[in-house]
Amino acid sequence: GTENVLRACCVLNIPYVVYTSSIAAVGPNTSCEPMLRGNEDTDYSGEVELPYGKTKAMAEKLVIEANGKKMSNGGKLTTCVIRANTVYGEKATFLQELYLLAKARSSVMNYLEPEDTERNHTYVGNVAWMHVLAARNLQLKPDLLAGQVYYSYDDTPMGKSFLIRHQLMSSADPSVRLGSHIPYWKMWLMIQLHRIIKVILYPFWKPQPFLNLPLLNTIVTSFSYETDKASRHFGYKPLFTWEES
Repeated sequence: GTENVLRACCVLNIPYVVYTSSIAAVGPNTSCEPMLRGNEDTDYSGEVELPYGKTKAMAEKLVIEANGKKMSNGGKLTTCVIRANTVYGEKATFLQELYLLAKARSSVMNYLEPEDTERNHTYVGNVAWMHVLAARNLQLKPDLLAGQVYYSYDDTPMGKSFLIRHQLMSSADPSVRLGSHIPYWKMWLMIQLHRIIKVILYPFWKPQPFLNLPLLNTIVTSFSYETDKASRHFGYKPLFTWEES
């Protein structure tokens, strides 16, 4: 899909592309090594495990390689990449699902992440605003933004994902309480049992998709960054504060 978009831009002489990627394109990797307070220049090696991350990494590569590519009118294509992290907002389905799950458990929100994990979250309005500014400045300052990668960020507190989710949910429904930590071994065992049951019963019953091991490893691995590159390159400042978000 990304390849077709880039090809179409060259044929139709659309000179600027801002591609929405994801931190999943970087990691965590198969060995689940953490990244703490990295930035766009942080060297983080290892193979990305989740299929979503692999496709995002492939798309990023195509977008960066397409920068400077000749268009049909003789001009050059100019591209940059924005890596979004956990994007939340009023219609975030993952928050809605977690909220319903908590309500089904007497308003208790349990969590998988260990106490020492750290991640970034960004409000959807700020992610959108970053795209607007990047698209505008890609035209005004192509030499600076061309071929660059930017992490999305705002003043949402950086830290434990489950605490952020609890703050967001409890602000809408004060009855939601923070529960207890679910041990890794318990989820690992449930995943393996689910796989066995799925294989045995597949001809007769197709169970609902369940958490897989790569996703579990991603959840329990710290992967955070600290950057001001978007501010330095195209004057980005969050449009919405944490309180408004």
